[in-house]
Amino acid sequence: MLRLGIKSLLAHKIRFALTASTIVIGVAFVVASFVTADSLRSGFDQLAEDINTGTDYTVRGELPFGEITEAVAPAVPADLVDDIAAVDGVEIAKGGLFVDGVIPVDGNGEAVTTFGPPVAGTNWLEDESLSQFYLMEGRWPVGGSEFAIDITTFEDDGHDFELGGTYQVVTPTGPREFTLTGAAQFGFPENAGIGAIFSLFDTATAQEVLGYPGEFTVISVRAEAGADIAELQARIEAVLPDGVEVITAADSEEEFSDATETFIGPFQTILLVFAFIVLFVSMFIISNTFNIVLGQRVRELSLLRAVGATPLQVRMSVLTESAIIGVIASVAGLGLGMLGALGIKSLFNALGASLPEGSLPLTPRTVLWAVAVGVGFTVLASLVPAIKASRISPVAGLSEGTTSEERASLGWKRLASGGVLLAIGLVLTGLGLFGDFDGATPQLSTLGAGAAITFVAVSVLSPLVARSVVSLLARPLEWIMPISGRLARANAARNPRRTSATAVALTIGLALVTMVSIVGQSLKVSFGDRLASAVNADFIVSVNTQAGLPKTLSSDIRAAGIGTPVGFDFDLVQIGSSSTEVQATVVQSTLTAANVSDLDAVVNIDVTEGTLDGFDPQTGLLIHSDVAGDEGLALGDEVDLTFVSGDRRTVTVTAIFDGSAFWSNWIIDSAQYEQVATTAFDDIVLVRSDIDDPEAARAAIDEVMTGYPQAVLEDRQEFQESVESSLNTVLVLVNVFLGFALLIALIGIVSTLTLSVFERIREIGLLRAVGMTRRQMRRMIRWEAAAVSLYGAVVGVVLGGAFGLATSAAIPDDIIDTVSIPAAQLVFFLVISVAFGLIAALFPAFRASRMNVLDAIADE
Repeated sequence: MLRLGIKSLLAHKIRFALTASTIVIGVAFVVASFVTADSLRSGFDQLAEDINTGTDYTVRGELPFGEITEAVAPAVPADLVDDIAAVDGVEIAKGGLFVDGVIPVDGNGEAVTTFGPPVAGTNWLEDESLSQFYLMEGRWPVGGSEFAIDITTFEDDGHDFELGGTYQVVTPTGPREFTLTGAAQFGFPENAGIGAIFSLFDTATAQEVLGYPGEFTVISVRAEAGADIAELQARIEAVLPDGVEVITAADSEEEFSDATETFIGPFQTILLVFAFIVLFVSMFIISNTFNIVLGQRVRELSLLRAVGATPLQVRMSVLTESAIIGVIASVAGLGLGMLGALGIKSLFNALGASLPEGSLPLTPRTVLWAVAVGVGFTVLASLVPAIKASRISPVAGLSEGTTSEERASLGWKRLASGGVLLAIGLVLTGLGLFGDFDGATPQLSTLGAGAAITFVAVSVLSPLVARSVVSLLARPLEWIMPISGRLARANAARNPRRTSATAVALTIGLALVTMVSIVGQSLKVSFGDRLASAVNADFIVSVNTQAGLPKTLSSDIRAAGIGTPVGFDFDLVQIGSSSTEVQATVVQSTLTAANVSDLDAVVNIDVTEGTLDGFDPQTGLLIHSDVAGDEGLALGDEVDLTFVSGDRRTVTVTAIFDGSAFWSNWIIDSAQYEQVATTAFDDIVLVRSDIDDPEAARAAIDEVMTGYPQAVLEDRQEFQESVESSLNTVLVLVNVFLGFALLIALIGIVSTLTLSVFERIREIGLLRAVGMTRRQMRRMIRWEAAAVSLYGAVVGVVLGGAFGLATSAAIPDDIIDTVSIPAAQLVFFLVISVAFGLIAALFPAFRASRMNVLDAIADE
């Protein structure tokens, strides 16, 4: 039976190749996701080791809550360096600064920025054993008018930097001019900068221009040779004030790895989700292929049973055939996945998010996953066909026509089983969308299981309606092409099980694309409506770096007399109630800081209780009505705020608002926030112009912004278009990945039609014998595929529309409050699906038209 399975595969190479290709793509996704993630982990682990070379301890401000990746830790006093250096066992201690958002302006007047990696300012250390920077050209900067940059930026011809030249650097304390004295490399001998841009100053200058007078962001410490690491750590802790901590180099490396995992882990998971979508779609194609092939081999299998093969042997023969396909597809997927990992890294580098150099590790875990999913999904997909094959009786080959089992498969049993599956799928989907979960993982798992079961239910129920729906959709073909169209319509509706199985892959892929389109369109419409009603500002100033805009920008705009600028800051905060009448709870949320006295000039937060008049900037708090209801807060209630700096403030609920846009549910005044903030940046600045002429107002703001070339000035319409453009980019990327599922559907249509042509050899021969031309034959096959594709597309759009509407309704109103259906886009999907069908039918139609008439008529 093993030899029989191998011979069967070798005898049908095209069928084997088409079936295997559906699994290869899914396995390649799995391999690429693991290899890319492992490569990133390896590179960042090496980077963490490089960063801590020569350093045994790091002293820094302690975050009272949250993670180091979520907030900027408070600074430490500079005089603490001497206290630490005096500790017995400490060889040397030096203060360091690292501040994101320090942007050099090149010789062309362009801001030097990146996509993702930091654009940071730091100080160079005279003790090279503690420094991660190595001077490559020129000399180190000394004094308040000199700086150095990283070697990668310096050597980039597009930036036109020269030693001795004077360049502007935008710092947290405003734009300044410096003379370039040198170029340094982060890490040696390998550059470990991973795309980051560094501006280096001497320590005194760095403290001044980076906004940390008398402070450092970290203190690097090296122990004397032979010192006990744990004991010395305890001695260092003894001299530290409250709110300052010391961690070992090992702890720092582990923390860095954990921080990078917050990006790598979700990135890997997203790729795996797309991989399993492709594999899930592939299962339907493989199952359909085996069903058709086994249906064509009824006589062969019945003869095997007649000569003594047991049902178990027949079943194992089919499963062995599928396992061989799975193994070969897994091996091919491993190779393709390695290439895919290279492509992903190249894509990141092209976007400016340079990743650490390193090999592409193919771990045993990755190989096992590749084989497990490749073989597992293939065997699982062939399980039902294998069971059916084992039930073929020795006399089955003597009968022809539709069996009673096939007729029964379209009856009440299918309706009952499909109905039960559909009910389970919808319940799980609804629970995933609207249920209350402790975390995202169980919620997404429930939602994914519900969607998968729903798709299976649709595939089970689809044959019950396929014949009538396909006949209706394909009716226009008879009007356009009386002969070929009538036959194409009849062929598409003849076998509803096969039509449904062929179309289900397209249905799933298009359902997901439709759902994403509806959610994306709803996001854009909701944001546009909210922006129109909530923002009164004439202009919005944003920035494409992570750090934000120096607060000096708002001051400069105000000083120029252009209008009213309001900067918005967003930061983590812990919130607890001080009221004895309210149950004590502590929540961690995002806090918005803005100049409340000018808030009405730029936004409409829709105050429903209280007033902004007389708002005390030092003690006032604005909260959203939803929060007031959830937390049981009312006007006059006191709330305790704990900031990431460790400072605590008690504020009073002064007003409750309903409006929502880009701000959070908790708002305090900038005057209070600046006393406790750990950064000196605005995340976004809104400007209400006092100049009537919009062009003149823009020109005046542009004049101020010459000192801030990293800033982007837009009016409300331009800002909305920019946000929508960013969202469109994400949607396009998602649809590209989902496009692989549609590619699988295309392969499935090709495979099914090819097998169908072989099954209808005599029928095709008779049609040719009675006068059908080759051209008419090709038309018939092509439009049959188009009819099947249209059926799958219609079901997919309907199903995806339902998922899209439910998902949009489940998303909180502060994100999506208006559900919008992109009708034109959905029509486009239907048209593209028909085109898919026509393309998929090219090869089967060509083969059908080239058949020898006499040989086809004589075929048994």
